[in-house]
Amino acid sequence: MQFAVRGHLCSPYCSAKTVEVLIASWFHSSFWNERTLPRSAVDTQLGSYFIKPTIVADMGLDAGLIVQKTQRKLRLLGLHGFRTSGDILQRQLSKWDPSLHDLIDVDCIDAPLPSVGKSDVEGIFEGPYYEWFRFNKDFTEFYYMDEMFSYITDYMKLHGPYDGLIGFSQGAIISGCIAGLQEKGLALQDVPPIRLVVLVAPAQLRAPHLKIVYEEPTIKCPTLAFLGDKDWLRSAGLDALKSFANCTIINHRHGHTVPRLDEAETATAARFLKSQLAAIDAMPQDQVKDSYLTFTAVHNIVDSKVHINPRNEDIYATP
Repeated sequence: MQFAVRGHLCSPYCSAKTVEVLIASWFHSSFWNERTLPRSAVDTQLGSYFIKPTIVADMGLDAGLIVQKTQRKLRLLGLHGFRTSGDILQRQLSKWDPSLHDLIDVDCIDAPLPSVGKSDVEGIFEGPYYEWFRFNKDFTEFYYMDEMFSYITDYMKLHGPYDGLIGFSQGAIISGCIAGLQEKGLALQDVPPIRLVVLVAPAQLRAPHLKIVYEEPTIKCPTLAFLGDKDWLRSAGLDALKSFANCTIINHRHGHTVPRLDEAETATAARFLKSQLAAIDAMPQDQVKDSYLTFTAVHNIVDSKVHINPRNEDIYATP
């Protein structure tokens, strides 16, 4: 949670005393309805509140602990690849230029299913490893799909709102599918609209009951896609992106990976992200859904992850 004072935000690295004062202030019955108000609908999305100048002295805030508010970033939910983890995706994205990280704030989460097989990144990244869903060898039966979508929806409601999604491989497949499901009114109707998706090495989610997602009308959600010249999934990615009407594609020279981007690729990605940030910030406030504030005492916080026991049958996960 960040607090704004006269248009400034308290530093996340402020002193323990300042944090103590801020938290203590939450317990004043009149604090939220008398002392604060949302700066704007967009700032409300980020949990940023304006504190009336008259209480600054009462809260004991040191002017040296107040920092200039920077331009807000796009808040994205990050979905990792097959048998990896949220931490691994965060490390993979760290290869991108700092100028891109100045535009996005990515919340990388672990999938709900623990990995039941060997991970391709063993020896490169430490586990534990997770997967989003599983299916049989013939790709005719899919398992834990409903649980996966419920898990992501619940996480978005608890920790959102998010401007969009970013995913790699299996995570990109799911991200694109979720955007289509919400846009066509088939799922995620109780979370704020997904404004953009960033897909690294995407493909279609091949579950038969989800075929409708990729049929007409095409998905209009603004999309930034990365396709590798040496990626074994490239052909499937090109087919999948035919279902996205508003898509910017960056072709890179690498394989099936979150790529290091050259100067031109970085510039293209930055233009897309800046345009989406500008479009969201320009929306009328009544089109931006207010977020909600959830306060839970530290000793009552529990891990919301639901680990589902894998079936005994021979099942596999998508790449």
